[in-house]
Amino acid sequence: MLFLILATVVLANPLRHFEVYLGQWSISGPGRAFRILPMFEGIGIAICINALVRAIVCCTIAAITAIYVTHSVADSKLPITYCRDFNLKPYDPILKEIKILMLKERKSRFSLATGEFAKNENVIEHVTVGTRDFAWRNASHTKLQNRKRPQQNKTTPGGSCKKIEVCNENYTIGYPILCSTPAYNFFYVEVVLFREDYNFGQFNMPLVLSIIIIWVVLWLLLVAERLNHGKLIWNNMSSCLVVIPWIWAVLLLISAIINLASMPEALRNVFRIGAKEILAGMADALEVALYIHSASVGTEIIHGKGLNHYASGHIDPVFGAENVWHSGLLLLMTALHATGAATCAVVDCIQPNTRKLYDLNESTLWIIPMYSKCTLINNYSHFMSVLIFSGLTFSYMTVAFALVKTSLHTIFEYKVQLVFAEQIVVAGIILSCMGLSLLFATTGGVALLESVDAIMTGVAMPFVCLLELVALIYVYRSDDFVSDMNLATEENACASRIDTQWQMIPAITLLTLIMKLTVLCSAEMPNSLMWISTIVLAAVVLAAPIRAVQNIYSFLQARRNAQR
Repeated sequence: MLFLILATVVLANPLRHFEVYLGQWSISGPGRAFRILPMFEGIGIAICINALVRAIVCCTIAAITAIYVTHSVADSKLPITYCRDFNLKPYDPILKEIKILMLKERKSRFSLATGEFAKNENVIEHVTVGTRDFAWRNASHTKLQNRKRPQQNKTTPGGSCKKIEVCNENYTIGYPILCSTPAYNFFYVEVVLFREDYNFGQFNMPLVLSIIIIWVVLWLLLVAERLNHGKLIWNNMSSCLVVIPWIWAVLLLISAIINLASMPEALRNVFRIGAKEILAGMADALEVALYIHSASVGTEIIHGKGLNHYASGHIDPVFGAENVWHSGLLLLMTALHATGAATCAVVDCIQPNTRKLYDLNESTLWIIPMYSKCTLINNYSHFMSVLIFSGLTFSYMTVAFALVKTSLHTIFEYKVQLVFAEQIVVAGIILSCMGLSLLFATTGGVALLESVDAIMTGVAMPFVCLLELVALIYVYRSDDFVSDMNLATEENACASRIDTQWQMIPAITLLTLIMKLTVLCSAEMPNSLMWISTIVLAAVVLAAPIRAVQNIYSFLQARRNAQR
């Protein structure tokens, strides 16, 4: 959490300030802000592509969590409490008994395959120390630390025992990593219908229907805004779209704490944090801080503060304080989410803390089954499951809604004439995104979804931020801009402070980009799908240079015609 706060202060908050000041001074949004220099005009297109792809990812995840809601309402027995085979025939899970005290010993590793502790002497064991195996999302990307040491033939007598439930189904291709317990069995075998012989021609019909419903709801929200205001207002966001994600984050944290408190004390003492985990936490804090930044996520719109909310050709001094509050609110919400998810992961520590190696570098969706385990609170499991997953669905829809509005804003900035065909453009965007989302509703869709998410989060987002920063360095260091900032902030040292930050922050962003590129080389998703995912990355990367070449050609063509 300390790293996240520091990363937000030194990276995300200055980025947002630069972007908002830029929007006010240029009287523009993300598309036209960089048109002062034609070489950088394509940055807005890159932002638009990135926003649309991330909206597709968010809507698909919302559709997946919506399936949990329907099962929680319709099923008398929660599906995370039993197993099913690949033909979706249910059966009772197998009980494996372990001694909790033995989990505290690094020499004792439990095998889900045999249900026993390893006792052989002189066995070379791969040891993983620390919290990285059960970190939420990709909260640690350090590689496995291999240490060779003989195992002693030693067991811990006595101690309380715990029975865990496992299923027979597993995957031999290396993905997914976690699949043995009923919660993961339900997610991979039934919800996303993942199969080893995956193809993109066999559709998961419940997920297809859920995706269509999610996109139709977003479409209706845009239509409702048009009817209520006569046009789409880019910095307008309904209060419920802001409040509900906050309620969900708090509810998740409370639920996770209740489950953690019910765990045996011996089990809570299993965890250790090493030096490599601290370094990994620093790197991931930078990435999460970029989430908080508005360049490619649309968080400015989520809290009702669009880039040109105060745009008047001058920087409004009132907006500085509001911007700080905005950044603090987003940091708090991210902290609540991270803490709740991490606590859920601790509750589920039994599965990852096994003899089998778990290398979860870039996989993200494995946290959803952990959320489901946090809902098991005595007789309120169905009710809590509905609350947690409906809130999660709504939260992802809110982010997707903001991203779609960000992309539409950019499109209308580039082609103002399209405003007269606003609803046709909206329909085209919604239907196109809906069609692309259906690729993730196939038997290999979840692996492709995680691959795209890893590429867009780890590479495309830092790249877009880096493009913006480079453009800011070379375009908006004029005397007029700096003078306007001095007047707005009433700070004579503003110019020197901004100059220092502009030199440091691009370097930090570039370092984050390089680190994530390195991590993606060892991602656990299938290599073929990771390469397919680079198509969307190529679109983001090439948007700026292609637009620059087009502008150069148009300029030369116009000059040639003028000379004639």
